Amino acid sequence: RGQGMLTACKSNEKNIATALEMYASDNSGKYPADLQPLISGKYLLRIPTCPAAGKDTYTESYQVQATPDLFSFYCSGHNHGDLLPAGYPQYNAEMGLIDHP
Repeated sequence: RGQGMLTACKSNEKNIATALEMYASDNSGKYPADLQPLISGKYLLRIPTCPAAGKDTYTESYQVQATPDLFSFYCSGHNHGDLLPAGYPQYNAEMGLIDHP
């Protein structure tokens, strides 16, 4: 069960990253300052929830920088028990999904 929730969390991160890339494509390559512009319905219907935590664990960790344009976020908290340490999985614009330390 824990492995299934971890897989769903990783999938959520990939979906958020895809939405961020679509947003940047529509906005001169710039990522949003926070995740709220993604839920316009054009990119995401809502910010997904980590199934292990039962809430949005991605918004609070989202960071963006302008030069160069990059973003990163992770599943905040220690939500995946013995499978991963707190703060994983992670996603960033340069490396993609980082699912282990």
